[in-house]
Amino acid sequence: MKNSILIEKTPSSALVASTNGIVLFSPGTGPSASPMRVGRKGRALLGLSSAGAPVPPGFILSTEHCRQFLKSKPGPPEPLRADLQAGLAWLGEQTGSVFGDPAHPLLVTLRSSPPEEMPGSLGCVMNLGLTLESVPALARHLGDARAAWDAYRRLLQSYALQVLRIGAEQLDRQLADALEAEKAESDSDLSAAAMEKLARDQQALCEREAGSLFPGHPAEMLERAIQAAFAAWNDSGAEEHREENSQQHLPGTAVVIQATVFGTKPSKSGAGHCYTRVPASGEKKLYGKFMTSAQGGDLTAGLRMADGLETLQKRMPEVHAKLEGWAGTLEKHFRDAQEIEFTVDAGELFILRSRPSSRTAKASLMIATDLVDDKVCTQQQALLLVNPLVVDEYLHPVLDKSHAKTVLTQGLGASPGSAVGQVVFFAEHAVELAAQGIKTILVRHETSPEDIDGLKVSEGILTAHGGLTSHAAVVGRGMGKCCVVGAGEIKINYLLNEMTAGETTVKRLDWISLDGTTGEVFLGQLPQIQPTIEGRMARVLEWADAARTLGVHANADTPEDARRAVELGAEGIGLCRTEHMFFDINRIPVFRKMILAVDENGRSAALSDLLPLQRKDFMEIFRVMQGRPVTIRLLDPPLNEFLPKGIRSQSRMAKAMKIPVEVIQQRTEALSENNPMMGHRGCRLAVTYPEIYNMQVRAIVEAACIVKKEGTPVHPEIMVPLV
Repeated sequence: MKNSILIEKTPSSALVASTNGIVLFSPGTGPSASPMRVGRKGRALLGLSSAGAPVPPGFILSTEHCRQFLKSKPGPPEPLRADLQAGLAWLGEQTGSVFGDPAHPLLVTLRSSPPEEMPGSLGCVMNLGLTLESVPALARHLGDARAAWDAYRRLLQSYALQVLRIGAEQLDRQLADALEAEKAESDSDLSAAAMEKLARDQQALCEREAGSLFPGHPAEMLERAIQAAFAAWNDSGAEEHREENSQQHLPGTAVVIQATVFGTKPSKSGAGHCYTRVPASGEKKLYGKFMTSAQGGDLTAGLRMADGLETLQKRMPEVHAKLEGWAGTLEKHFRDAQEIEFTVDAGELFILRSRPSSRTAKASLMIATDLVDDKVCTQQQALLLVNPLVVDEYLHPVLDKSHAKTVLTQGLGASPGSAVGQVVFFAEHAVELAAQGIKTILVRHETSPEDIDGLKVSEGILTAHGGLTSHAAVVGRGMGKCCVVGAGEIKINYLLNEMTAGETTVKRLDWISLDGTTGEVFLGQLPQIQPTIEGRMARVLEWADAARTLGVHANADTPEDARRAVELGAEGIGLCRTEHMFFDINRIPVFRKMILAVDENGRSAALSDLLPLQRKDFMEIFRVMQGRPVTIRLLDPPLNEFLPKGIRSQSRMAKAMKIPVEVIQQRTEALSENNPMMGHRGCRLAVTYPEIYNMQVRAIVEAACIVKKEGTPVHPEIMVPLV
């Protein structure tokens, strides 16, 4: 066969010279290697083997092999052939079998291992080396003909999906036909004869789609899988992904080739997936699932229900005990809670993968503190295990879901925390009700800049459309408001002031509750639990205080914000946005009066009404801060942002101010800008209307003098924006 990989038995004495280009691993022998050479999966397996974990032995074709292959046409370059031959010979010595020998076949599993996650990378191709000729020998080894045909079927299925890129629906249809013919519920119920027929049907499908015979020689089979793995690196989608993520420097993908272990044997075999700590709570105990007579992919395929780990403990207590032991060992080795994938082959435990486990905010804190208490890691190492977003999530109020609740719909949690309020569908309604002290949640198809007034006064935001970078999501996070977006199930009828989700109708002023972390939307008024800095959170923040070199200042625009910031440990206010002080429902009319004034005298008259209000705010903030620095930013936004959008809101403003609505419309139009960031705002606004900054600076300095005379230290810092 031209350009084929010739597999010959290599003497042990030649192994050292022949394996310079590959990385070998088996329990207790895995060396360290850069992911730039062996990829992420390869690096993880080497970490497992260096911990002595029972990993199936294997070797890694490096990213250098990928570069050589992509430059070599046609067929694989000679160094790749030599290294592959040496690796397979070494693997044969580890397992007592020979790749390509029909009597004692060595079967391998192949996975692509890029340095970073990459779309289009080759997934798992199982049981490479198995042929129709060697199925009887495998049946004798497994002690079960059905298991042998199942292994061949899994080879064909994974080869079809990963190498030939045949759509899964065709394979699923063949399996469904086989199950129907035998009146079986899952593939594990198929007889040996039915499994053989299914395997042969899938081989026929592969040959029909490929337009050629399925590789009957193990070497050709393996070569094509390796070629597919390396060729996928130059796939257009992968190249586009690397360009978008500035990963053009990545050298290529490595390929992991590992001896196959069987969880499908008829006795004491199966596959499992577990966590060393419970992901929801952080409790230190094994948590996961196990399926007898299965391979790893069966756990997620959905054809059979997996059992809890109690099944493993009951049927194979010695294996469960070993798994518990390795859970503790791997936590200590990697200094973090782990998520483990494993296979049990005739009572022997094999660990296929171990990586840092997923966890909730509560579990993250518990795991970090417990690992320190158990002397698994230091405080600084534990700090690196706590994502800063966990702290952000923890410091927002959460819903008390222990009360009776009905989930209305589910969207994307775009801004953490919770919100409870009465539904409104228009921004102006939210503003009207806020003036009456009513808490609202603004519900829209999507929000736009015109909704800003309503967004500012709402407790939370819910949209039917949009993703995590939509207007509502960005504004919600910026304002620190709970926000759920992309709740596609809800249908809004603006004319009737109502929305539906499934069979449920929610009308204007009905109560709903939002969970901005999970994206859940509940009917009714759920209680909220306010965050407190105590227990494990307090410990983690104490560690952070001890390790940090930067001071922490808060964004705070009101005395209430400043008080909360001090309670949470802020050492100052890094940004006090004075424009937020004008958005108060009792102050916005005065500020709008200033905007509509036709001359300096009119503006000064309106500003004189705002002066005592600003001065009072600053006095209260200085008293709360007790000498901590307070950076106060003078007015920044363009003036048109303070005027209402839409004829209904403008008409209400005109009526309240007893002026024609045309005056408001003309002034809004005159102030509007195509690019507000480069427009009439910040210091540029102050050049035109210096009386605005005159009033603000006077309010700050007078407030500081008054509070200083009271005996309270003050430390104001004035920021002139856009200088």
